[in-house]
Amino acid sequence: MRRTAAGLAATVLVLLTACTGGSPDPDPTASTGPTQQATADAGPEAVLAEATYLSLPVEVEVAPVQVKDDVALLQVEYRLGADAPAGSTFSAGQVLKTTTGPVGPNGVRLVDLGTGEVFLPGTDAAGQPAVTRDYVQATPGTPATSEGLYRAPAGETVAVLFPYLGLVREVPVVRLDAGEDLPVTAQDLGREGELTYAGAPMDAFTVAFDDSSSTRVTQEEVTVSLASDVLFGVDQADLTPQAQAVVDSAATEIASKAAEGSVQVVGHTDDVASPEYNQDLSVRRAQAVVDRLAPVLGAAYAVTAEGRGESEPAVPGTTPEARAANRRVEIRFTAVTPGTSVEIGTGAALPEPTGPVAAGSSAVEVAGVTGFAVRATQVERVGPFLVGSLEVERTGTGTGQPTGLFGDFVQGRATARGLSAFSMGGGAHNATLLGTASRYYPLDYVRPPSAVPGPDVRAVVADEWIVAPMAPGDTVTATVLWPDPGGDTVTLDVPERFRLTDVPVTSP
Repeated sequence: MRRTAAGLAATVLVLLTACTGGSPDPDPTASTGPTQQATADAGPEAVLAEATYLSLPVEVEVAPVQVKDDVALLQVEYRLGADAPAGSTFSAGQVLKTTTGPVGPNGVRLVDLGTGEVFLPGTDAAGQPAVTRDYVQATPGTPATSEGLYRAPAGETVAVLFPYLGLVREVPVVRLDAGEDLPVTAQDLGREGELTYAGAPMDAFTVAFDDSSSTRVTQEEVTVSLASDVLFGVDQADLTPQAQAVVDSAATEIASKAAEGSVQVVGHTDDVASPEYNQDLSVRRAQAVVDRLAPVLGAAYAVTAEGRGESEPAVPGTTPEARAANRRVEIRFTAVTPGTSVEIGTGAALPEPTGPVAAGSSAVEVAGVTGFAVRATQVERVGPFLVGSLEVERTGTGTGQPTGLFGDFVQGRATARGLSAFSMGGGAHNATLLGTASRYYPLDYVRPPSAVPGPDVRAVVADEWIVAPMAPGDTVTATVLWPDPGGDTVTLDVPERFRLTDVPVTSP
């Protein structure tokens, strides 16, 4: 059964990708927004979305996700519309793959917006994903289908996040009865042995406008990282006047957001000087923060100090930037509401734009990457999250890739989030929302160990690799999920690239 526009409880944000011609390696760019229609069939329904990629009409139909025990089966059918030119091809297996993975839709993720979790395709002992291993090419009159096995979501519906395609919401989840089996097995998808099914909670990350602090919010804990270069003089453990304001701001936020109980303050240093010296300095700095923090919080909180010296760097390396990131004091506590937004700030003004500015749904030219413009086609509030759809158009000549539109590697590494080089070079990692005191970065999550190359341990809940070769007039759309800073409008800011102000926030 199929559900289309009028029968949907929420708008589905989908942007479909295709290519013309019969090449097995299509141009992975995306389209303008979708339209939907409706039927009123009883029982669980597939979700159908229609869109146009350039002049090519494409349809994607997501079947109800079937669940057996802890395993979920995702089935998607791709079709070209009736007006598609002869010889057209949409290759889902090429468009939906990860940057370094095999051909096939292994970049597709399930997103449970109710529990705030992301689910990746199951993998075998060699780290190979349990998805259709094919180009999955749809041609006029001939649809193509992809399948994948995932860890089962908990809710009655789930969203599906496609690279270049967007977020398809409200897909029904059907749980099979005892004695029923999933119609597709790991062996059908070419995987042998026991599979690992990974999922992770979506975490929030904010940075104060004055760079005095950053905050990581997980479902279990909030960690406020105060920059030691703001708090203390060189080799000193006495709070500066500016530091006192920063700690006071942290105390106010903790008092309003933290559950009563333990608040842990941990000092860290860089690797300059001896380990013994750094350990002592880290203890003294942590204690200085406790001495300022504890009286404000009061007897309901047990505030403790601990030093870890240079033993737990936030960023690997010995560059000045890495060492500055490693000099910090962390405050850790449990929030009353898991995943709550936390902003630590000292009243610093909204940062001035460092690139061209446009308002609302208007397009803005991108600085630093010539020949591209970006506009926000939609930002929608879904529970505690915002879902953004950002359309990129090639306005200049040539056919180059839009690498670096949303920030570069240096900017990404400076935030110490543990993202991959691919994501920081070509993804939407630095597309931030401006709150009252902090930048809200795209949501992210800890990747499973089998998918982690070295120190790069996190992935963003957004398009991670926007490098489609685009001709003049072509468009590609990035989807981004953020924590919700509140308000009827948002300001989207990518430092050194562009700013979009007064973007309206809609509700489903």
